[in-house]
Amino acid sequence: MDQKSILERFTDILKETKFLIQNKSVSVYQFQEENDPNDFVFPWKSKVPESIEIQKKQQKENQRKNKDLVNFSCTLCQGKLSGVRQFLHKGRKPVLVLHYSGATSPKEKPFTKTKPNQIFKDKLTEGSWGELIQKVFGFSFEEFYYQEYPACNFSNTDSKENDWQTRVENCKFHVKDTVEEFGIKSIVILGSSAKLLFGAEKAKEFLGKQTQWDLSGLSIPIVTTRSPEALVFLGEKAKKTDSESNLFQYGKEKQELEDSFISHLSLLKPYL
Repeated sequence: MDQKSILERFTDILKETKFLIQNKSVSVYQFQEENDPNDFVFPWKSKVPESIEIQKKQQKENQRKNKDLVNFSCTLCQGKLSGVRQFLHKGRKPVLVLHYSGATSPKEKPFTKTKPNQIFKDKLTEGSWGELIQKVFGFSFEEFYYQEYPACNFSNTDSKENDWQTRVENCKFHVKDTVEEFGIKSIVILGSSAKLLFGAEKAKEFLGKQTQWDLSGLSIPIVTTRSPEALVFLGEKAKKTDSESNLFQYGKEKQELEDSFISHLSLLKPYL
């Protein structure tokens, strides 16, 4: 039988089958010991809620794994412009420093990290912080862990105070994850991160004090202090003044600020 004859025969079979089905004339053959097909029950349970839950878990796992990417992915907050580059820097000492290089007010200029392993906005800030850490602990500032808090950039002109509060609350997820993954014993929160978390007045009240911070059921000691950018600011003002009295005043303020940093950071020694 050639191919054409086979196809013609197959077409005839299909036509006959269609006729039998339409007239419900198809006989079901079964062995005596088999159940009637009409007696079978096929239970069905929706898997949609479970699937959504699995997707959320997978999304969080991907976010956790992508911390080392230049611009990691996070979808916890609305209005995100981009993830902060080099969001997490790993150290060796069990202390996590929370800071924020993004702009939080209309007066600030948006900033993007451009250099590998960059933590602070500029070398002057990094140098000032490095000197403080060396004085207090006797080792490099890179021994600590550093994390952007919040972890993403947002509009500094359109964002309201309650927007920032929602963001830092959501971003506790990433902080807790870092604490658990790397065995962090204590946290230092700097400058703008502290203001976003506590509000300006509360941040001043907590300045230089150790408190307990609740990370969704995980309690960890936290020390609030100013950003090392404040030291750079005073140093730059001193360079620009022509008055000896102003120079003396800026020098005095800078020394007092350094002393306060040393006092605050010393609270971390028991956790090293």
